[in-house]
Amino acid sequence: MEPLHRRILQFIRRQRLLKDGDSVVVGLSGGPDSVALVLILLDLSEGGKLALSVHLAHLNHGLRGAESDAEEGFCREFARRYGLDLEVAKAAVADARGQGESIEAAARRIRYKFLARVAAKTGASAIATGHHADDVAESVLLRMIRGAGLTGLGAIAPQRPLSKDAATVRLVRPLLKVRKADLLEFLRARGEAFCTDSSNFDTDYTRNRIRHILLPALERDFPTFSVRSLCTLNEAAVEAARLFEELLDGLWGKLCRAEGPDEVVLDAEAIAEASPVLRKAAAGRALGILAEGEAVPALGSGHYDDLAALPHREVGTEVSLPGGFFARHEHGLVYFSRRGSSPVMPTRELPVPGAVDLPEVRTRISCEMLPPAAVSPERAAELASEHEVYLDQEAVAAPLKVRSRRPGDKFQPLGYPAPTRLKDFLIGQKVPLHRRDLIPLVTTRDGAIVWVVGHRIGEQFKLLSADRPALCLKAKAINKPQAR
Repeated sequence: MEPLHRRILQFIRRQRLLKDGDSVVVGLSGGPDSVALVLILLDLSEGGKLALSVHLAHLNHGLRGAESDAEEGFCREFARRYGLDLEVAKAAVADARGQGESIEAAARRIRYKFLARVAAKTGASAIATGHHADDVAESVLLRMIRGAGLTGLGAIAPQRPLSKDAATVRLVRPLLKVRKADLLEFLRARGEAFCTDSSNFDTDYTRNRIRHILLPALERDFPTFSVRSLCTLNEAAVEAARLFEELLDGLWGKLCRAEGPDEVVLDAEAIAEASPVLRKAAAGRALGILAEGEAVPALGSGHYDDLAALPHREVGTEVSLPGGFFARHEHGLVYFSRRGSSPVMPTRELPVPGAVDLPEVRTRISCEMLPPAAVSPERAAELASEHEVYLDQEAVAAPLKVRSRRPGDKFQPLGYPAPTRLKDFLIGQKVPLHRRDLIPLVTTRDGAIVWVVGHRIGEQFKLLSADRPALCLKAKAINKPQAR
């Protein structure tokens, strides 16, 4: 076995990246790194050292026109020569960027989603990429330049779950201990062709300046510097991050009030009691949940310092983060979310009786008419909740309307002696600023607010007597509008 193969096999075994019988998808770009990875895995498998079922996947990002198409053609021919299955897809990456997302981040997000689909189709348990030691060194230097802290210097781990949706599929990087020059020499000795991405030489990109200017200068002018030392730093930082994650796992149930794709809510008091390093780790986890399927925004030490201090700051304090993310301290809670235009909730009619869907906030409001004596005021108060209320039918001017708040809205909440500004009511209810436009308002046809959904009905619309007909309004979460 060649020395290069031996080193890679030892790394695979030590890190438990792959084992005999595994099915693995290799992300094949056509460049030297991924081509070398495929050939080395085939050599190990065919030589009886590591029995694998190898599948190839190539995503044409469509960013470099004819060059991208030529790379796709190369990958097709490469797969044909070696008798390997190849899955190919095209993506208009430039048109698929999210708010504040770079082309590189969008390409990475789309590529990993594609690789996950191929893994599911082939039954693969791992996706292998050609990241090598030089990639590690570049990434560590890039994070240093951006001011990353200790755990942030763990730029590339040997393996990780691909995503929450594909937790059983691992992303593995067998070449992390190998220099790029070793891979090029391996391909030269084999007489194997590969593609060259012209964008890798464009020094307008920070990573390319690190690759072509900074790293060579460090190796030339500082004899004690080595790529290996940066790889060792990366490995130590990855291990430290893993330790913090284990500590955070034990606290997460206490720290986290709610988590989902749109928002993660942490308990400000519990966060404040944690050590600064765990506060930063909790913030990183919250952002990771929000960024699922995408790259977590690159934060500097200043960002993490601001996030760690946020639970101690006054209510309403907000920290803006790269990629459109933000964190906000509101009434004992810290909200992590992603900034975007508030969904436009047009005014809609709520039939009496009937229902209306509000797809912008994934909610259905329904209205049921109840005859006299069906419910008493006392019983209505017992049954009332944030999702169900009872009104005096004769006090409501049908048809009802549903809309979002407007400047100048006034409202007399149940139990209040006089009308107040809706804004002041929502502040008193400790509703975070970024959520206020998402609250549906049920109004009369004349615009009087009947129900601030999820909070309170209007005083003038409460049921006064069991002898009067009532209306029952309900709010129910829906995933999407349903046809009627």
